[in-house]
Formats: sequence, structure tokens, C-alpha cells
Amino acid sequence: MHKKLIESLQGKNYTLFKNVDMEMDSSGKLAFSYQRNKANIIILDNEIFILLFNKPLKQAQPILQISNSNETFPFISKKISFDSKFRVNGKLRIQGTFGQGITSGKYKIFLDFNTIDFDLEYYLHHST
Repeated sequence: MHKKLIESLQGKNYTLFKNVDMEMDSSGKLAFSYQRNKANIIILDNEIFILLFNKPLKQAQPILQISNSNETFPFISKKISFDSKFRVNGKLRIQGTFGQGITSGKYKIFLDFNTIDFDLEYYLHHST
């Protein structure tokens, strides 16, 4: 699915970052989850796609789309909206909520851009 998503974006002005360190935690009424992974990150205008991998086997996992737009893309496993995006120690911190009722919760994602040639400040000031 990762490869198919990238192929579907051909002709669009996106940026792909490979093997980005990522931390994600979520908490809700039913559970708490924390994971630390490597991920490929695609930034397309105001859309962020997180292409997750299992660490030991480098096996592809679901694709997350983080966006407040109504735009839909093929091959996305889950689309979640965000409440805020900030720079914290060279990392992009994205926070938001998901679900409704008993399945609702909050999430926090950190994408480490410290070793990547990417103008995080420019991106934050020019995205919504």
C-alpha cells in the first residue's frame, strides 16, 4: 500500500522523507498506547502521511493521514484531524483527538526532523 500511495501522488508537489524517527502516544477511555518507530513521511501541502514500519522486519504497516481537509486519498488506513502542530526541539509535534464516545481519545505524535534537511519553521508558518 505504501508504494501504491506514492504512485497515486505522481504529478503532485509532495516531499518524501525516509526513515524518520517517530514517537506516538494515544490515550482514551479504554486504553493507552505508546510506540516508537521509523516511518516514511510524505508532506503534500497541508496533508501529512505517515507510512509506518515494524522495526525488526521493516514490514509495512498502515498509512495514517493527518489532515483537517475534506480531501481523500487512496490507500489510507486511517485519517485523523489535528488540533495543533508545533516545533519542539527540532521535532514536529502534532496533537489532536480521535473517535467519538467510548472510543474517543487524544494523541500526540513527534516526528524528528533534526537530522533532515527540511525547513520546519517555514512549513509550520505556511501550513494550516
